[in-house]
Amino acid sequence: MNARFFWIALSLIGISWIANSIYAYSKQLDEPIFLDHYIETSSQDTIQMTFYYLANKNDRTTVTSVSAGEWVGYPHSYHLPGEQVYNDQTFTNHVLRKIEVQFDTYLPESDHLEEFSFTEMDVYFSDGTQITAPIGMVKFRPFHYEESPLRQSSSTSSSSYKLAHYSVTEPLTVEAITTSFQEVLQDHFRIKVHTPDQPPSFSTFNDFKQDDWNKLPARDLKDLTLPFTMDTSDFLNLYSALDPDFKAVLDLRISISGTSASGKKFSTAEGYIHYPYLEQKDVNEIIKRKTKEGSDE
Repeated sequence: MNARFFWIALSLIGISWIANSIYAYSKQLDEPIFLDHYIETSSQDTIQMTFYYLANKNDRTTVTSVSAGEWVGYPHSYHLPGEQVYNDQTFTNHVLRKIEVQFDTYLPESDHLEEFSFTEMDVYFSDGTQITAPIGMVKFRPFHYEESPLRQSSSTSSSSYKLAHYSVTEPLTVEAITTSFQEVLQDHFRIKVHTPDQPPSFSTFNDFKQDDWNKLPARDLKDLTLPFTMDTSDFLNLYSALDPDFKAVLDLRISISGTSASGKKFSTAEGYIHYPYLEQKDVNEIIKRKTKEGSDE
């Protein structure tokens, strides 16, 4: 090879390497970014929940603790310095990590709150740094156990939907069906209800795909007429589904409440848990949106 061409080729390689390095550096996060989480849980002595966050690919730090007001949490699995950091997903310049946090919710009796929620938490890392991270919303509610004449007899999940089947042990009236964070989730989280006045359907639940929501044998919650009565021979099917483009962590409750024939108020809840799987375009969108939100504050 001609010496002149050799040095030109070598220079082009060097320029390309520098350009790629500058581009990769420009994509580095100033600090980890937490995904949006919508979690509702009952306050007991200890509570565990999972948080997801994006970090730079070369970030070797780990979370040592988190705090939100009086509540302090510690990762269930603590990494010692030098140990390999586990990545849930790996992307071009970033990684998705998760931490399973155990909160100690014990407080003196006089300090217990009926409800407690937070939208951000302080996160402490192994290198001594700290950030205040927006995390969506977490709600703690008091734990109450009560017998309900509307009992879940089975639950089935597919890749697109979840179905909860309820039976009735005593005649009752269903007065309300509500879900956590509906004011935030809106059309991202959908619910359909099959009520006693609808003809029974023998369609195979697992045959339904994400695009078949309109074919499900049930009424959309917003079109449902409440209240309605149920007898012991009746059943209720509750379908729930999340918009696949909505990349958030969900651990929420769908509550069905009403009054039994004996005049006793009741409430029964169905849980819905979802952990997102991200693609590169999702990571790009989350980083763009979260960094813009931070700059607007």
